[in-house]
Amino acid sequence: MRKKHEERNKMALWAVILIAVLMLTSTIGYVFKGGSKEKYNDFSFSRTDDGRWYTRINGRQMSFRYFPSELERINLSREIIDKIKNTKMIYFTHDLENHYREDIALLKEIFWPYFQIYADNGLTEDNAFNLPIISCDNATTDLPVIYFKESNQTGFYLDNNCIICELRPGEDFTALKERLLYSLFGVIE
Repeated sequence: MRKKHEERNKMALWAVILIAVLMLTSTIGYVFKGGSKEKYNDFSFSRTDDGRWYTRINGRQMSFRYFPSELERINLSREIIDKIKNTKMIYFTHDLENHYREDIALLKEIFWPYFQIYADNGLTEDNAFNLPIISCDNATTDLPVIYFKESNQTGFYLDNNCIICELRPGEDFTALKERLLYSLFGVIE
């Protein structure tokens, strides 16, 4: 009887040790897990398990789908960035049937809190949404227009005070948006 009791105690002790080891290794794994860490210019990025890149910009934790070097191929000049940064208001416009219209409409929500630039949306033609008709003809030095249009290429170019933002059909609008934001934040120069 005593031998059975000792065997049970031994088994219980081994079970406790096994559980403790499992808990310890899972805790260590949780603490030290994490995706990769990368540097880009003066910014440190960490990639999480969900594939997003995180960095601190102006004291704020920011999340991006793309790492900056993945977006360098998208043409965006310093002149365009300066034009945007040196204005108090900007219009976003696009054609009525633009596939990215919802994404464009949401982009304006970023401009005031992060850049203190008031952004408003328009459309290039008469519409049932009571949005103003805005085209490159409305662009001025003090009130530039960003015209988002579908094209056979992807990138930004300047036509007087109108910033043309072209995007190939099927291309990821998030890549274009993040390229613009990285440049406005000074991550990509």
